[in-house]
Amino acid sequence: MGGCLSGDLKGGKQAIGGGVHGRSTMNNDTGHNEAIHHFYRVRGHSPLFTQIELSLSASNLRDLDITSKSDPMAVLYVKKMDGTLEELGRTEVILNSLNPAWIDKIHVAYQFEIVQNLV
Repeated sequence: MGGCLSGDLKGGKQAIGGGVHGRSTMNNDTGHNEAIHHFYRVRGHSPLFTQIELSLSASNLRDLDITSKSDPMAVLYVKKMDGTLEELGRTEVILNSLNPAWIDKIHVAYQFEIVQNLV
């Protein structure tokens, strides 16, 4: 009960989608990727993927807010073979900016020899 002022903001950020970055089977799950890497390494093979980090920015966005400039954020999806979209990550919201450069990075497992359509 005394922990309500502990400074832990993670739960609040996750409640609005701000604290969840890189939550999918194709990206920042390091335990899973380490297990796969070990599987290939003990058999003398090299895994056909590598972790990459995406930095996003935008320029000349349309101002769609009435009283101020837009408050943009970016969401990255991968389009699966069946046409469904899976969220790979999202950035923070930048207030009153038409030329944002997001600080949050999105980590993705880039799979060689497989087309990954990012949306």
